[in-house]
Parts: sequence; structure tokens; C-alpha cells
Amino acid sequence: MSEQDKNGFRFDSLLLGVPVALLFVMITIMLFQFKDSITYFKVVLWVGLPLLAAILMFGVNLINQSSSCNTINAGKALLGSIPSIVTVLIGVAVSSISYCRIPVASVCTPLFIGETVNIVTANRNIPLNNVKNNSKRCCSSTLTLESVESKYPIIAGMDHGFYIMFSILFGFVFGNSIATIC
Repeated sequence: MSEQDKNGFRFDSLLLGVPVALLFVMITIMLFQFKDSITYFKVVLWVGLPLLAAILMFGVNLINQSSSCNTINAGKALLGSIPSIVTVLIGVAVSSISYCRIPVASVCTPLFIGETVNIVTANRNIPLNNVKNNSKRCCSSTLTLESVESKYPIIAGMDHGFYIMFSILFGFVFGNSIATIC
């Protein structure tokens, strides 16, 4: 993760990226928890998160340049923060697709409702426990993604935060490799 070289202690981009990615997961969960009270929620999600990622990446790039190159080049640090903007936008875009959120919601939902459920994108008029095997119930309840996310906004935050977390990590690794070329 980190290595000692002749210039001093040098940070690896993942060593710095993981805490920032987890911070973004918490920020995303909090955003969705207060989604109804935030007036410009979509603007915060689509503009605020990428800008916050760029600002944090700029700072991390400056720290990494200082420790690995013994100099600071703000232009390279700024250039290295651009991939984090792009990757966070991609992460928000992917998490906006309901089919991509279903796997994460399927894992998180039992934590809040206490039972395993099937999550579908739209109400397909599937009767609950339609299929029977030897007169025993075999199927779990079916819920729509929209109903789960509206009742439990924290699940919507986890759904979006999952993809944003990995996009932050990718942006950090790629951007840091640009910024720390001595």
C-alpha cells in the first residue's frame, strides 16, 4: 500500500482513495436520507459530488506530489483531478439506471425489513407465492425498487453510493498517476 523510498514516506493512491470513497458513500447516504428537504437535489448529486471529488483529489494530488517529488505543481494536480470528475459523473449515471441498483438493493433490503424479498423494476402484477412446491410456500415477497427506495431512502443512498465509491477509487488511481509524474 505505501512504500518507503529515499525521498521519504510515499503514499499509494488507494491508501488515500479508500477513506475518501467511504466518505462519499456516507455523503451519498446522507443526501438520500434528506432528499425531500434538499431543494436542488439533482444539482447536488450531478454537480456537487463531482466538484467535491475534484477538490479533494486536488488536495490529495498536492500532498502526494509533495511527498514523492519534493515539489508541488498545481497545474499537474489540477489536471489529475479531472478524471475524478468524469468517473463520478459516470458513477452517478450508472447508479441512475434502475436495473443497476437492483442487485445492491437486494442485498441491503433484508437488513431493514427483516426478510428476503425479490426486487423488480416495475409492478409486474406477480401474485405473491404464486408457485408452490409440495403445498409449501416457495417464493419470497416481490417488491418494486421504487417502493423500497421511497420507504427506505437509506437503501437508495446505498445503491447510488456503491457505484460512486468505485468510481471515486478509479478516478483517484487514474488521476493520481497523472499528477505525480515528477
